[in-house]
Amino acid sequence: MELSRAAFDSLRREIRRLCGIVLSEDKEYLVRHRLEPVVRLAGCRGFQEFCERLAQGGSVHLREAVIEAITTQETSFFRDHHPFDALRRQILPDLWRTATPGGSRVRGPIRIWCAATATGQEAYSLAILILELAAGRSVPGARPEDFSILATDISARALATAKAGAYERRQLERGLTPAQIHHYFEHCGEHWVARPALRKLVEFRRVNLVEPFPGLGTFDLILCRNVLIYFHEDARRSICGRFFEMLPIGGWLLLGSAENLYGVRGQFTSVHLGDTMTYRKSPP
Repeated sequence: MELSRAAFDSLRREIRRLCGIVLSEDKEYLVRHRLEPVVRLAGCRGFQEFCERLAQGGSVHLREAVIEAITTQETSFFRDHHPFDALRRQILPDLWRTATPGGSRVRGPIRIWCAATATGQEAYSLAILILELAAGRSVPGARPEDFSILATDISARALATAKAGAYERRQLERGLTPAQIHHYFEHCGEHWVARPALRKLVEFRRVNLVEPFPGLGTFDLILCRNVLIYFHEDARRSICGRFFEMLPIGGWLLLGSAENLYGVRGQFTSVHLGDTMTYRKSPP
């Protein structure tokens, strides 16, 4: 199916509007390859007719199909490793001690937001860290119920996988040790399913980061790793600004290693933890 230059440019604009992703001029093959099945299922004779339908608003189903086709869901357990070392050694213990001065709780659970969870591996990796923290002796008194994780993504299909918590063995082996696999997952047919102790720490919800996301509340820690690099500059700046508003003084923000604060740097303090650059909300 032919994709004209005009149709390609039109699709690039619509994709940016729908989900903030910026596609460079050399992504024509990717767009054609991923969207051609969507065009055919929509009953369109070609990309031009498909573009016209999108430009007129299209149906919710059509817009969702474009988002599902164009977004990348690359992830793994404990991806990049070093950010999770920083979380294990300093950030999670620091959050617990701050919330429990003198060893007693002074407010609700420590809230963590995985803002682009894809198929859930990052959120479950965090849940594993929390369970290991509670089971160890490095932070006496820490309990799993002292933490809660909200994991969101734009892709309904990815979230369905995350909610099911069912993975193939090869997916678990990308980041988990054999001991962790057997301790935190149970073998069910062709998949390994997250055990209840892991699943009850995580709530999954659909959120489009380029749209307003009111009602989520505040968080002590926000992770938004390896997604802002795909967005246009205005969206990056807006999202980082909203993250700032959702964190308390001293709250933590973790971005991907190729990402930065996109214009809101003066509102955060950069903190190097080993190989990981993190950001803490500064006092006014």
